[in-house]
Amino acid sequence: MSSSSIKLENQNLPWVEKYRPNLLDQVVAHQEIISTLEKFILQGKLPHLLFYGPPGTGKTSTAKALAHTLFGKSYHSSMVLELNASDERGIDVVRDQ
Repeated sequence: MSSSSIKLENQNLPWVEKYRPNLLDQVVAHQEIISTLEKFILQGKLPHLLFYGPPGTGKTSTAKALAHTLFGKSYHSSMVLELNASDERGIDVVRDQ
């Protein structure tokens, strides 16, 4: 894929995707949470995490930035299971995905 096609792809992205933080140090809110996540990384012990809160508060962006920080260029979106509780309910959703 050429650099011009990557630039064209980025131009077609929605604003929230285009400017989504890629690494934890680019997340500008929730500094106490970011600090806790960074401590987990330094300790090499990352527990299971559940982010909750109102829409638009940075839960998905923080989770993706955490994955990028942990795995770098080897990160792939399949490493994160994203479930929207307002759309999908029940244990079968977790088991089947």
